[in-house]
Amino acid sequence: MTDRPLSGIRVLDSTSMTAGPWAVQILADLGADVIKIERPGGQCDVNRRLAVSAHNTSSYYMCMNKDKRSIEFDYSKPGHKETFLKLVKTCDVVTENFKSGSMKRLGLDYEVLKQINPGIVYSAVSGFGQTGPKHELPAVDIVIQATSGFMSVNGDRGSEGMKGGSSLADVYASTCSALAILAGILYKMETGECVMVDTSMQSTCMTMVGYELAKYLNTGEITRPNGNAHQEIGFFDAVPVNDGLVMVEAATDEHFEALMRLLGLESCLEDEKYKDAGSRHDHAESLKALIIPVTQGYTMAEFAAMCRKAGIPAGEVNTQDRLLRSSYLEDADMLTIVHDKKFGDCKTLGLPIRFDKFEIPKVRRGAQAGEDTKEVLKELLGMDEEEIRELYSYDGAVKLEP
Repeated sequence: MTDRPLSGIRVLDSTSMTAGPWAVQILADLGADVIKIERPGGQCDVNRRLAVSAHNTSSYYMCMNKDKRSIEFDYSKPGHKETFLKLVKTCDVVTENFKSGSMKRLGLDYEVLKQINPGIVYSAVSGFGQTGPKHELPAVDIVIQATSGFMSVNGDRGSEGMKGGSSLADVYASTCSALAILAGILYKMETGECVMVDTSMQSTCMTMVGYELAKYLNTGEITRPNGNAHQEIGFFDAVPVNDGLVMVEAATDEHFEALMRLLGLESCLEDEKYKDAGSRHDHAESLKALIIPVTQGYTMAEFAAMCRKAGIPAGEVNTQDRLLRSSYLEDADMLTIVHDKKFGDCKTLGLPIRFDKFEIPKVRRGAQAGEDTKEVLKELLGMDEEEIRELYSYDGAVKLEP
């Protein structure tokens, strides 16, 4: 097998922003033919207008929309719903991440589409799922980080909580959604039947604090933020050095002994306060007071290298520029170039997984909003030039190139 495993699978993608597009990007990485639907004009995917932007395309958009063909539909215009439904017949998967109930109000929900294509895999990503008392509530990443309980365990010790610095809820929901869609494709291949894939951002993000919730369910103990330190064991924390921080895991007795010998603090090994991981957690502040004066004499690179040589898990707390100077990106061979004929070349990250039987391309294609409309409608529906021009003969329609 040299083709990627999803070669021959076609996805009709109505997702936008992040929770949804990341999931479909994984499918595209694995070889699926993805047709991304956007609304005309300024109603295209909002990510096109974020971050480093040029020619109505941004690096934020590019990193999660590689190799997706873009077409435009405005369902308020004559013929657009009907054309969408014709495309559904040609596809294996339909995806959307609108507020629950939106597709039903358009008359384009799962119940309708499975009549059009009895083998369709229909994926919906939403804040609170497609059922239940909260299913129609609007939600975005930071709201879900809050309602799921994630924010309540993240942040400085003694604080009321803090959101993650990146879109954790969006990305994790997308990852779970991609996994579920793959399961749906396997189900369709086995049975020939349609299947609904309902991914709730709230539910997926709650699993990110699954241990803390299980702890409360069984003990009644509420976990609160504890900064960079572990909630229960020590020594496990970020250590200041003279140019930043190094994260150190020295919670096992073996690692703790190695760290103390490395720092010339062997006397701590005889101190009852530090006799085991629980005790070291309880006396973390006094332990840090001994460690920090020593570690501040080193750079991040020096101290991390010393720890690793001694067998202690440790790593620099890298900013983006430090990360790129560190060779991690090159070591993982994750750099991918997305070429857009108007934007030019955009550097992004590729799929963080390797396979021994096939490769994920390192040069990918980007598309302007609606760029592939004519190609898709001709290829999949056999529409001619006149039919396509008539479908888009209104103000604000996509400008179809000759």
